[in-house]
Amino acid sequence: MKKLLLTTAIAGSALLAGNAIAQTTVSGQLDLAFKAISSEKTADGVSSDRGMAKEWQINIANKGKLNNGMDYAAGFSLEHDGQQTGSTGLDENVYIDITSGATTFTIGTDHIQQSERTLATFVGLIAEDITNSNGGSIGTDIFLSDVGANPVQAYGAGVFHTIPNIATISAWYAPSNNGIPAGGDSVFVGNDDSAFFGTGESAYEFGITGSLGVKGLSTHAFINKADKTDAAASIKDVKGRNIGVSYNTGAITVGYNYKETEYTVATAAAVSGKTTQDEFGIAYALSPNLTLAANYTKADPDGTTMVDAKMKSLAVGYNLGAIALSAQAAKLENITGISGADADVLYLRASTKF
Repeated sequence: MKKLLLTTAIAGSALLAGNAIAQTTVSGQLDLAFKAISSEKTADGVSSDRGMAKEWQINIANKGKLNNGMDYAAGFSLEHDGQQTGSTGLDENVYIDITSGATTFTIGTDHIQQSERTLATFVGLIAEDITNSNGGSIGTDIFLSDVGANPVQAYGAGVFHTIPNIATISAWYAPSNNGIPAGGDSVFVGNDDSAFFGTGESAYEFGITGSLGVKGLSTHAFINKADKTDAAASIKDVKGRNIGVSYNTGAITVGYNYKETEYTVATAAAVSGKTTQDEFGIAYALSPNLTLAANYTKADPDGTTMVDAKMKSLAVGYNLGAIALSAQAAKLENITGISGADADVLYLRASTKF
């Protein structure tokens, strides 16, 4: 990724004394996509929609040395997805890091390694994302993207430690985890001289990622919990787990991912009880730039009258260097947990980084 390098020499500031030279980088990403959906619901028969999608993000990062010899890094991202307005999307990857050796202390949001990931989708979108649409074809799906409390999307503090060639271990604490489990980012925060006190209680997440010293192996394991997320709704004990493993040998990569979200009480946007999700993926590299991939995902809303939601997809990705192209065709069943809520989706995307 090309980065614009800027050099700053800041003098005459008591706060930054001893940090006369720092390195600032500016990078970004742009995604433009087309999605076509043909769905069948038990209530309204067959309908279809098609439209364009976009996302752009600008990342500003600074790093250097503190006057005690430790490393530091700080930054934030500006992001715009679809129809966002106002300040929505500005709280992306906001952080201040202080590093000593292989250990980093961090404060901010959306910066430490997190459970919103999978090791079973190698090209294209995961099941929860392929169903999302602003049109009328698809309602609220029950597939999982993030799990449980998802506190890394809230402001907080954490620490991560890297064991070279083995794993990175992390821990995160969010004092107010508002917005979960209704979905979406939880970025409620006050001004620099005042804190935001919401109805959400504190939450934590522990995670580990790495190869465990095995060439070609990738693994992750995350757990999180929030004791209570909304006093008015009396939602308690929100728990999440995400365990994934993939293995690459030559041109073939295979992966499996397990996700679990558990609620004590349901909300309008969540499933009562516990939802478990199994994801299976395989990819074959026809050449260094051309990859074929397949995925099967099943979400099981345990303890409810809902039926399992399923996705089968085929995808192809082509790397043009500065631009990456992908195409994905997916067949979805019982998307909302209701039998007959099916859909076929075609998704095309062009991505570039700079």
